[in-house]
Amino acid sequence: MFVFEPDYTFEWPVKVKYPSAGGEETREFTGIFRLPEDELEIYERGEQGSISEVIQAVRDRLASHWVGWRDIELKGGGDLAFSEDARARLLKQRPIREAVDRALSEAVLGIREKN
Repeated sequence: MFVFEPDYTFEWPVKVKYPSAGGEETREFTGIFRLPEDELEIYERGEQGSISEVIQAVRDRLASHWVGWRDIELKGGGDLAFSEDARARLLKQRPIREAVDRALSEAVLGIREKN
């Protein structure tokens, strides 16, 4: 039997690619996402404006679906607990923001990046 869950959440690997001498370094954590009510929400970019407005729209869109994580540690030890402030801080870093966006697209739309 199929049971519809209007607020379905799922876990998906998030691979963050940081620039590094001679290439890039990939670090991974598990993102917890809320399934969009409508897959078109993933494509929403909002009104065209300044680059800062576009980036903020992407941050807001991702924050509405990224509801938790596992395996994010703090430098010096300990886990980074999920909070809206911590999520906002993480989304300010371009490599993390792009990785979360890529993970959400892979999971919901089945779009995987080619190597």
